[in-house]
Amino acid sequence: MNRIVKATGLAAASALVLTGCVAEVPAPVTSAPPLAEAATLLDAQSSRVIADTMDELAKADEEKDADLLTDRVGGDAVTIREAQYTRADDDDETPVALPSDQQAVYVSAADTWPRTLATVSEQASEDETPVMYLWVQESIDDDYQLRGWAHMIPGATVPAMPGSTTGAEQLTLEDDALDPTADAVLTDYLTLLREGADSDLDENFGEDSYRAQLFAARDTLTEAAEEQDGEYVDTIQTVTDDTYVMGTADGGALVFAPLEITSSFTVEDATVSISEADEPLLDGELDDTVTHHYLDMIVLAIPGPDAEGLPTVVAADHNLIQVSDS
Repeated sequence: MNRIVKATGLAAASALVLTGCVAEVPAPVTSAPPLAEAATLLDAQSSRVIADTMDELAKADEEKDADLLTDRVGGDAVTIREAQYTRADDDDETPVALPSDQQAVYVSAADTWPRTLATVSEQASEDETPVMYLWVQESIDDDYQLRGWAHMIPGATVPAMPGSTTGAEQLTLEDDALDPTADAVLTDYLTLLREGADSDLDENFGEDSYRAQLFAARDTLTEAAEEQDGEYVDTIQTVTDDTYVMGTADGGALVFAPLEITSSFTVEDATVSISEADEPLLDGELDDTVTHHYLDMIVLAIPGPDAEGLPTVVAADHNLIQVSDS
């Protein structure tokens, strides 16, 4: 007789959210010593970009219709919001709250494209941390578009950033102004995510609840699969073309990096099932394998050369976008 195995661990993993009892998050520092750069957006311009974006989001959220995300929301942000609308199929449900009020705004000083704009929001509620947003302008003819967001890690702080007059230096992943480069630090962090808590790289990064919860979910799912003579495998990749780096006031950087994660759970001679909340995202008909697909965003803070501390993930979200049968 064919067994039915409910992947309860997968349900827990898909619901990974960095919320709960949250310590007060200090207001990010936006003032800094004068720099040579000049910000690409005036305060009034960045305020208009933010306001237009939040208006567009509000209209799409009300209708739960990703087709309304056009001018000010693009890329991964549309993919993630569309999946959230699909899951929120009950009239009483709402997608993840994205606060419209901002407590800090960070503008690029780049004289080329693409350019970025980042913010830190106010808290949506006492149980949620502020959200870090990232906008990208691809060319002089394009609008700034919201491309991603991530809730701050409980207790984390954002490094001091250059003020809105001077703007932040726009860096590349390979820019040797950082030593090690942002690419090297991000590569090491991804290796740590793949290897787990016992990795030798664990001591090279500050603690963060994002990787702790990923590791806990992996342990739970691996154990559950083994108990059923099955297998659990996850993969983690970065999307370098959509990764952006902004310089901090101390000569370090903030790295905004999307991650693609798949979590595959297989049990021999059984039929797997998923939670009711995930069913709207199911593509295919389940048999002995179920794979959850995530499109995550992390914000990795790299200290400057004279700053204390380790590279640390200060914001992260784990976003389920699809469930498939393989």
